Parts: sequence; structure tokens; C-alpha cells
Amino acid sequence: MRDRLPVRVMTGVIGLVILLSVIIYGGRWGVTFLALLGCFGALFEYFTMLFALREGALQKIVSIVAGYALSVLIIFRSDFLYEGISIVFILYFLFYLSLSTLYAGNHQKLFSDLAGSLVGIFYVGFLFSFWPKIRELPLGVYWIFLIFLIPWVSDTAAYFIGRSLGKHPLAPAISPKKTVEGALGGIIFAVIGVVLYKSFFFKALTLTDCVLLGGLGSIIGQLGDLFESFLKRAFGVKDSGVVIPGHGGILDRFDSVLFSAPLIYFYALIS
Repeated sequence: MRDRLPVRVMTGVIGLVILLSVIIYGGRWGVTFLALLGCFGALFEYFTMLFALREGALQKIVSIVAGYALSVLIIFRSDFLYEGISIVFILYFLFYLSLSTLYAGNHQKLFSDLAGSLVGIFYVGFLFSFWPKIRELPLGVYWIFLIFLIPWVSDTAAYFIGRSLGKHPLAPAISPKKTVEGALGGIIFAVIGVVLYKSFFFKALTLTDCVLLGGLGSIIGQLGDLFESFLKRAFGVKDSGVVIPGHGGILDRFDSVLFSAPLIYFYALIS
């Protein structure tokens, strides 16, 4: 872990500078590019984990295409959303129906693959599509920072508080190192982080907004982190990938961010 720390910090700093630059200066199209790039990489990671230990190259390719098509439709064709999603999933189910005729004696495995694939399509393809949607909202440049700020502050605080004060396991069967004390610390510091963000940048937020967004965002982000840990245990891997030096894969780095995005989007719509 100590050997990885300098690489982890350096990668984190470089990634943060790029992220801030694209969000501020790239506008909606810059965020769209980031979202689609991240979506493709995360879909590749997920379906590599799903089909890693068994034959399934064709399922992997078709599932990545289906997940990517879902994300693209939501981002670019909101006027064709229901029709487009229907077409994607009808074709996808027809693909698995065709496989069932080729592998008539292995329906149980095919159904397991189908169920796991649908989870990946929604988990990755659907959740990444929120990034451009948030950026194009009024004050979107301020809202979109929250989908990164809240979970990353929460995760960092939970890690250090858990290491120093943690005594009660939070979810030992999924992630043995996470503690209740760390989780509570993550919630508190996420609220503090949003209050500071409001004070210096996003004046339109109220203190009530800060408490709700920080508290709920931290809880949802931690659930996203636990869900990713659950997936890795189910697939028998340590990291989802190796594309980000010192951090693992895209899903390892953005698991909590993906879960936080819908909360920020819908909160911004009703506020």
C-alpha cells in the first residue's frame, strides 16, 4: 500500500486537474465526452469481470454495445427515449433468445448471464448518462461538482476516521475494513464539505440544502461503494481494472460518484 501511495496521489492530482478543466471550460460537450469515455471503459471492465472465467466473448461485445447505446440514447435523444430504449432491449432479449436455441441444454447459465448483463447495462450505461444532464441544467457547472465533491470527501473521511477510530464493522461480509464510525464520519464531513462549497462557490444553496445533499449524498455514495465491493466479491476480483494507476479501474474510482449523480440531478430539478 505504501508503495502505491505516491502513484495514487500523483494520479489523483493529475486526474483532478483534468476533471476540473473539462467541467469548467469544456461545457456540456466536455462533460459528455468524459461521460461517454468513462461509460465505455466501465462497461468493458464490468463485462470483463462477468465473463472472465467462462466463454462469453459474443455476449460481452453485445452487452457493451447495448449498455453504450442506452447511455447515448439518454444523452442525445431524449425525444426518442422510450422508443430507443425499447428497441435496445427488444434486440438484446432477442439476442439471448437466439443463444438459448444454440445452447439448449444450458438455459440456467444463459439466464444467469442475462441477469448479470442487465445489471451492468443499467448500473453503468444508465448512471453515466446523468453527467451531461446535470451539466446542462441552470447552474449546472456548480451542481456537477457536487457529484464528485460529496462522495470523494465522504470516502476520504470515512477511510481515515475508520482507520483511527473504527471499532464496529459496517458490512463485514462485503467490505471487512469499513466501519460504522467511518461511515458516520463520512456523512459529517460530507455535510461540512458542502457547507464550505456553498460558502466559497455555490451561494444559491441554503444550509438545509447542504445538510440534505451532504448527508444523503454520503449515504448513497457509500452504498455505491459497497455495491462495487459486492460485485468484486461476486466476480472474485480485487479491482475492477487497472486503467488508473494506483486506483484500480474506472468503477473502483467512480462507484460512489455513479450512485450520487441521480440524487444531485433530481434535487437540482426540484430545488
